[in-house]
Amino acid sequence: MYKFIVILTCKLINKISKLMGHEGSVIGGHYALKLDKNILSKIKLPKYVIGITGSSGKSSSTELMYNILTKNNYTVVYNKEGSNTINAITSLILNNSTLCGKLKKDVLLMELDEQFMKYIFKYITPTHLMITNITRDQPPRNSHPYKIYNEIKTAIPNGTNLILNVDDPFVNRLRINHEGLITSYGLSKNNYSTKSNINNLDAAYCPICHEKLEYEFYHYGHLGSYECSHHHFYRGKPQYEAQNIDIENKNITINNNIIKLPSDFLYTAYFVTGCYALSKTIGLEDNQIINVLNADIKTKRLNIYNFDNRKWQMLASKNENNLSYKQSLDYILHQKGNKTIILGFDTSSRRYKENDISWIYDIDFESLNDSSIKNIILIGKFCYDMHLRMQYAKINEEKIILVEDINNLKDILKNKTKGNIYSMVCFDKEIQLKKIIKEENND
Repeated sequence: MYKFIVILTCKLINKISKLMGHEGSVIGGHYALKLDKNILSKIKLPKYVIGITGSSGKSSSTELMYNILTKNNYTVVYNKEGSNTINAITSLILNNSTLCGKLKKDVLLMELDEQFMKYIFKYITPTHLMITNITRDQPPRNSHPYKIYNEIKTAIPNGTNLILNVDDPFVNRLRINHEGLITSYGLSKNNYSTKSNINNLDAAYCPICHEKLEYEFYHYGHLGSYECSHHHFYRGKPQYEAQNIDIENKNITINNNIIKLPSDFLYTAYFVTGCYALSKTIGLEDNQIINVLNADIKTKRLNIYNFDNRKWQMLASKNENNLSYKQSLDYILHQKGNKTIILGFDTSSRRYKENDISWIYDIDFESLNDSSIKNIILIGKFCYDMHLRMQYAKINEEKIILVEDINNLKDILKNKTKGNIYSMVCFDKEIQLKKIIKEENND
């Protein structure tokens, strides 16, 4: 009877929250856990309970898995809003359960925050867990990748089938002493790969003998092909490896199957390959997966607009994650023609008020010393901090334009810049930029 009351309370609070104009994706779970902290252990879950986590790429992977599953006639519950903490997962499960406590779907699919997994897995055991990567992300909250590795490692229950991106040594080492199936995936060497040494390499040593890892090549950051000199720890050959990677033409090959990518970012090859591997572990056939992957899949990371008869591409780049940010810079540098880049943010994070900007010194802004970059426009509260970072990167001062008043940006773009426009800004600035584009197109 008490379970009935807890579930009903969560559902009612969710409805009230939505009537008030909110998403209602968290608050119901908050109050449900106040009433019964063990409520998740009392829910009858479906055959497949799938979790997806990692420093970046988990939202894209979860969205793609939802499409693969539903288009193959699975009924799926997933956290579409991206809310991924214990309160959010509790809301997700209870709001989709009967009042008797049964989740009547084929699959529970969860995007999971790395630090909240231990609270969730205390009550429910995932059948499958996909880990995308472990990188520097939100320093005030996550400290260092080693901390996040330990958070994930200690949270994983025995018996769970792990789907691991073995290009990442932090992720690959999760296989050590795991009691359960391991499914591996990764990318072969491609045009983005490099043999050059990385200055700020986070995964540099063997977790067994502690000798320095020797890299054959890097895709970006510490992701690539590596081996310990004593052969104790190495990438190996993944079970599912993307080959013939052609980012410009947006296609890869997996198991001799040509697969389209949703956009020309290298990171899309990772989440497509990871979802392919995950789909195979639950029994889907190649043609069932490929039919979905080769349909038109939209990515949330890139929006294209017209401005002053120029193409404006708005890239959603994650603050406080240097590798995610670098992926966007690499994408811009690989585009043809002259370019103007808009950079800036007002707050580092929506999670907390600390304005830690140390992460901008982890980003390879030095790569912007490229002849195709004609202008770099700095906006937002931290435009002068970004200017200092550009100076450290030895960017030509003649390229840099500081804009203190966003109202002046439209005229500056039209009169003082060249080439197509690329913006990489925080969420609040993105709203302002979209307003400028709309005003220009309505004139």
